[in-house]
Amino acid sequence: MTLRVVAGHGRALEEAFDLAEQLLPGCVRIALPSADAHNFDRAPLCGVYSPEEVEVFVALDERAVNYARQKLIADVRLAGYRTYNLVSPSAFVDNSVRLMGNVFVGAGCNIAKGCVVGMGSWLDRQVILDHDVRLGTCVSLRAGVILADHVQIGSGSTLGAGTFAAPGSEVGKNCEWLLGAKMPPTLPDRSFFDALMPDGAHILR
Repeated sequence: MTLRVVAGHGRALEEAFDLAEQLLPGCVRIALPSADAHNFDRAPLCGVYSPEEVEVFVALDERAVNYARQKLIADVRLAGYRTYNLVSPSAFVDNSVRLMGNVFVGAGCNIAKGCVVGMGSWLDRQVILDHDVRLGTCVSLRAGVILADHVQIGSGSTLGAGTFAAPGSEVGKNCEWLLGAKMPPTLPDRSFFDALMPDGAHILR
């Protein structure tokens, strides 16, 4: 029988492991050490468990910058490990929805027909995705985000709690919209908005 492992760091590790314990009794929690919150030592996983023995869920906070989560998932998969999704039993996910792997779907979420949720994406509590929403790789949606139909969110982007995106809105890659409320219809790649920078800034590479 395949053992399920939750590996990562920070609050996300605790939340993911709590849900995994509900769904998969007997799963294992592995905290991965890091000196910089971007590069993680995989020895506690790779030095103990072979890819044939386990499936892995990688859990990292979005504030570690979504790139770090994407990098760690890629490293784990390149090492030969399969990943799995964690979906709260109180969430509704239509049968047509495509969860692309290592996706977290929190309590009270509602994902409508035709949605695609990219690998490594994290949907916090009570997130709503209307029909045909597309999320790229490692997107983070905080509590109460509502995306109307045909919204597209680029890889590595984060939307703060209480954000609403109107139908057809588009968010570029590696954006952070942390103001909540209704967001603009488009955000170019690497846009950044928060309470200290409500007029926005550009994230440098």
